[in-house]
Amino acid sequence: MGISTSGAAIRIPHGEVLRTIGEKPEKFEGEEFWNCNIVRFGAQTHVVSHRAILTLVVVSACNAACKFCSNEITFTPSGPYLTWGPALQRVKSFALASGVRKVAFTGGEPTLHPQRMFDLAHAVIPDFDKARLHTNGIGLRKEVRTPWGEAALLDALIRSGLSGVSVSVAHHDPEANAEIMRFGPSWAGMTDEDHRHVTQRASDRFAPRLSCVMTPEGVSTVADMFAYMKWGRELGYRRFIFRSCSEIPEPFRKPTDYSAYNAQGYIPIDPLVAELDELPELEKIFVQRKSDSKVDCYRWGDIEFDVDESSEEPNPDRKIRRINVMPNGVAYVCWIDPMAVLFPDERPAAAESMKREFGGLTILGQS
Repeated sequence: MGISTSGAAIRIPHGEVLRTIGEKPEKFEGEEFWNCNIVRFGAQTHVVSHRAILTLVVVSACNAACKFCSNEITFTPSGPYLTWGPALQRVKSFALASGVRKVAFTGGEPTLHPQRMFDLAHAVIPDFDKARLHTNGIGLRKEVRTPWGEAALLDALIRSGLSGVSVSVAHHDPEANAEIMRFGPSWAGMTDEDHRHVTQRASDRFAPRLSCVMTPEGVSTVADMFAYMKWGRELGYRRFIFRSCSEIPEPFRKPTDYSAYNAQGYIPIDPLVAELDELPELEKIFVQRKSDSKVDCYRWGDIEFDVDESSEEPNPDRKIRRINVMPNGVAYVCWIDPMAVLFPDERPAAAESMKREFGGLTILGQS
């Protein structure tokens, strides 16, 4: 037994899939669903997408102050670095029982505390098919203690089962990158040697990727994208993703400089995609158009890259598409709704975090 953030004892129930719904829509309790599992976990019944992912926002602190940071424009509650315990054990049990097979670690900056990052990942990753780390790379080469001796953090994570790392770099020119990502005075970003430390570990089991948020003063055109990929390829990267700034609905948006920047600097992908589709050297390998995301994936020789325009929206129904454990230790099923908790006993802790993060603001009638 353990103690939750709300002070109540946590019970970790057994979970089971009661019913699987495929591509053909089916009725469940008066609503229509598809591509999901109906899951019984304790006293609750949940509808969980087959594509759901568990994301651990391990810490809110960061060594950068990226102009495009989505954590500064919406609800990302503060709290200590996540540690393994009954609360996370319950979330992991729910995810695995529901058929979730992907886990991701993000922040803030997860590698600010290399040892804590390893300890957490080593406890969480087993039993998941895929595990990805999102980072600016500051702590990847720091030494950590492991059951098999000391090792660089990235090597230790790979040995524990990490299958991918997404390294955030806003521009291939160091000065432009520093202007956009605004690192602290003690670190100017990853060096070429640091990047090669990552790419030299690529294998059938581990895939490194460069992640670029497109901005007006950074990467914003097709020519910029190709220059970025040529630079990354020289360092050993073969996978890239280009993202637009995050779009957050007004009721869930904090009135900050980051919000203004993201709104003013938003780069729609349709014109870029139209230009990319005209290039004979590219092969389009995937397209997705949903209400909250547009994704176009391409192959260029030995390179694969995605162009992603995503927005966040409240959940349209009870189907769980994501599970996000925030630094306050609470598990949410939406990135932006501060009261969309997975477990009812965490509502008091969520309410406290909402009040702390939003102050006197009213979020869709909640206060």
